Amino acid sequence: MRLAAGDVDAAVVEFERARRLRPTAAGPLHWLGCAAAHRGDLAAAERHLTAALACAVPHRRTLIQRAYVHARAGAPEAALSDLRAASRIAPLDDEARWVMAALSGRPAREVALRLRKAALQGLMSERGADPARECAGWARAGALVDAARGLDPEPGGFVPLHAVVLVRGGRRAAAVELLGEAGRRDPTDHRVTHTLALALLNSPGGQRGPEWERCIAAWASVLHDAGFWERARATAARRYGVAVEASLVPALRAGLREALERRMPDDAGTRVAPGPLLQREADAAKLLAAVGGFPSAQGGGVPLFCGPLRIAELGRSAEFGAFAAAQEARALHTGAAHTAAQQAHALRANGFHPVEDTPAALPPGATAAVTGHPSIDPAAGAPPTYTSLTYAFSELGFAQLLLGLGKPGDALAALSELRCPSCRARGGAGAAAVCEPDCARFDELNPGYAGLPDRHRRLSLDARGLALEARLSMGRDELTADRPDFTAAAAYWRRALVHSRELDRYRETQTAIVDMALGAARSAHYEGRLTRAVATLEATRSVIGANERGRLEGQLARVLADRGISVANEEDGPLDQPAADLRRSVAFNPHLLRTQVSLGIVLRRLAAARWGSGSLSGARDTLREAIDQLTAALEHFPDDPDLEDQREAAVADLDHVMWQPDESER
Repeated sequence: MRLAAGDVDAAVVEFERARRLRPTAAGPLHWLGCAAAHRGDLAAAERHLTAALACAVPHRRTLIQRAYVHARAGAPEAALSDLRAASRIAPLDDEARWVMAALSGRPAREVALRLRKAALQGLMSERGADPARECAGWARAGALVDAARGLDPEPGGFVPLHAVVLVRGGRRAAAVELLGEAGRRDPTDHRVTHTLALALLNSPGGQRGPEWERCIAAWASVLHDAGFWERARATAARRYGVAVEASLVPALRAGLREALERRMPDDAGTRVAPGPLLQREADAAKLLAAVGGFPSAQGGGVPLFCGPLRIAELGRSAEFGAFAAAQEARALHTGAAHTAAQQAHALRANGFHPVEDTPAALPPGATAAVTGHPSIDPAAGAPPTYTSLTYAFSELGFAQLLLGLGKPGDALAALSELRCPSCRARGGAGAAAVCEPDCARFDELNPGYAGLPDRHRRLSLDARGLALEARLSMGRDELTADRPDFTAAAAYWRRALVHSRELDRYRETQTAIVDMALGAARSAHYEGRLTRAVATLEATRSVIGANERGRLEGQLARVLADRGISVANEEDGPLDQPAADLRRSVAFNPHLLRTQVSLGIVLRRLAAARWGSGSLSGARDTLREAIDQLTAALEHFPDDPDLEDQREAAVADLDHVMWQPDESER
C-alpha cells in the first residue's frame, strides 16, 4: 500500500522487516526489487528479483518484473528471455504482452494495439479503488495510450475512448491532437467532433484565440449534425425508457447553444468575441444543412455540416468555394424560372403573349429574375442576402448576421474592415476594406469566395451591397422610431443611392426607398399623425429623383389635403397653414376635386379673416387668388356645381370688398 501510494522509503522499511521475519520467503525479496526499480536503482532491483527467483516458491510475477528491469537497463535479450520463461509458466497479462511484442520486433501496429489494450485493462482493474490509486491508474493508462500514438497514429474506431483516457491521464494536449487528426481523416464522425468540442471547451484557463476558434468550429458542427442528434435521441431513449421525439431537437439544440454561450468569455483573444463568432458559425452551419450539407469527400461522401472556421481547418476552402458558387447559381436559376413563369402567366391573363425565354419580352421585374440581378424587397422584412451561403462563409457573415438580427448600424461597422491582421497592418487605414490580391489567408477567411477568379472584387462588391442594405434599413428605422429623425433618414438614403450607382442598382434602390417611405407615411396617416406623414414624404422627396417622385407626390398631395382640412375645421384656428397645405396639395395633384373645393372654401374664409382684421388689401388679394384657383380647377372638372358655386361666391365677395374704403381712404 505504501509503495502504491508513492511512499517508497516507508515501503522499503516494511519489506526489510518482512525479510528479517521470513528470510527464505520470495515475497519480501520480490517487493524489495520492485521498490528499487521505482527508485531507479536497476542493479539492486535485479539482485533482489534474482534472489527471489532462487527461493523454493518464487513469486508469480518476479520473472515479469525482472524482464521490465532488464528492458529499462538496455538488455532486451535478457528481458525477452524472462518473458518467454514467464509465458511458459502462466499466460501473460496485456502489459507483459506489449513489452514482449516490442522486444520481439513485432510490427508497430501490433505493439500499439497491445499498449492500448493494456491501458484499458489496467483501468478496469483499478475500478473501485481509492482516489489516489485511481488517479495513478488514469495517469498510467494515459501514458500507455500516448505511447501507442507514437507507434500507430490511427487507433481505428476507438478515438473518443482513447481521447478520454488521455484527458483523464493528464494529457489533454495529446487528446486534442489525436481528435484533430481523426477529425481531419473523417470530419463527419460526430463522435470525434463532439469529444473534441468537449475537450476544448473544458480545457483549463489560458486558451489562446486559435484554440477558442477550434472549439467554436467544433460546436457549430455538432449543433447542426443530424447524426449527433439521432444518437442523442437513441441514447436518451435507452436511458429513460421512453421515446424521444424528433420535434424536441430544436429546443434541445437551442438549450445547448445557450449553455455554450454562457461558458464562453467575453474576450478570448479571437478576432471577434466568442459569442458572435459562435452565432456566425452556427448560423452558417444551419444554412449549409438547409442545402443538404457539404460533401465530405471529393465528388461525394457523407454530408458535412459546419461553419467557415471548420472548412478552413480542414483545408477545403477552394472546394467549398466551387460548391457555394454552384448552390447560388442553382438557387438563382430556380428563383428566376419561378418568377418568370409567374410574370408570364400574369401577362397571358391580360391578353399579352411574350416570346418564350426572352428577357426583353418580360416586364422589368421578370427581366431582373432571368438575368440573376438581386432585388430589394423591403416589404419582406429582410433582403435576400440574409440567406446567402456565399456571404455566410466569409468575412461578410458577421454583417449578414447583424442585419438579420435587426442591427444595421453594427452590420455597417462590421463591413468597415474585412482584412486579415497582416493586410490591415500592411495597408493602413486608407487602404481597401478587403485583403490584398496576394493575401495567403484570403481563401481561409472567405471560403465562400475561394476559387473564384475575381474573388477579391466580388467580395468588395458584395460588401458594398450589404452596406446598401444596411443604410436602407437604418433610414427605415429612423422613420419608424418613436421620435423620428427625418434628416438622418435622408442622409442614410443619400449614401445608399451612392452605393446603388456603383452597383448598377439605382432605380431598384429608389423604388425600395419610395416603398418604405410610402409604407411609413400610410401607417402614420392611418394613426392620425398627419404631420409625421408629411415630414416622412418630404424627407424622402428630397433624395429621390424625378422618375420616382410621382408616387411620393401623389401620396403627399392626399396627406397635405387631409391635414389642411383637419386644421381648417378647428374652431378659431389659424387658416394660413391650412391654406398653404391645400395650395401644395393642388400643385402636386390638381385632379383631387375634394382638395380643389376645400382650397376655395379656405381661401374665402382667410379673406374674411383678413377683412375682419382691417386688411382690405389682403382680403382682395386672397379673393383674387381664390377666383384664379377655382377657375383653373374648373378646367379639370368642367361644370362641377361645387366649384362653380364657390367661384361665384368668391366673385361676389370680391365685388363687395372692392367697394369698401381702405384705412388710407378714410
